[in-house]
Amino acid sequence: EMLLVTLITVLSIFLIVAITFRSLAVPAMLVMTVMSAVYIDVTVSGLNGGRLLYLAYLIMQSILMGATIDYGILFTNNYREARATECKIESIRRAYQSSTHTILTSGMIMTLAPFAMSLMVDDKMIEMILRCIAAGALAALLLIIFVLPALLAAFDKFVVRRRPKSK
Repeated sequence: EMLLVTLITVLSIFLIVAITFRSLAVPAMLVMTVMSAVYIDVTVSGLNGGRLLYLAYLIMQSILMGATIDYGILFTNNYREARATECKIESIRRAYQSSTHTILTSGMIMTLAPFAMSLMVDDKMIEMILRCIAAGALAALLLIIFVLPALLAAFDKFVVRRRPKSK
């Protein structure tokens, strides 16, 4: 059941992003980046001796895929706009300038608010869900800030739509 839910989630988001960007590479990179954050969260939880309940996993995955993929969309969109006139390195720099404040603000809210709430609740299930959301949001934030730009540059020819040269 978990595999089916994950596949439906990934395919739904992939399809929406593919239609929006008119690309297969962009949604592949964005979904891979955010799902990596989900798997990092699950792995870290397991390595720390914790266990992740199915309900906590579903809620965490849904929230992270729905919310943190927007950070990647924002960065990618700014990168693609800059690539219309700039080289890869300058486009990454401009995407950072245009996106970082918004990504960090929203990402820190997604990280700190659930973590703070987890300190205040007595119910272990709710505490686990909130901590998973916080850790997953932090992982997604770090991956989008540090890994996504490298992916965009490495796969630039698949990310940037080239306009045909006019005669």
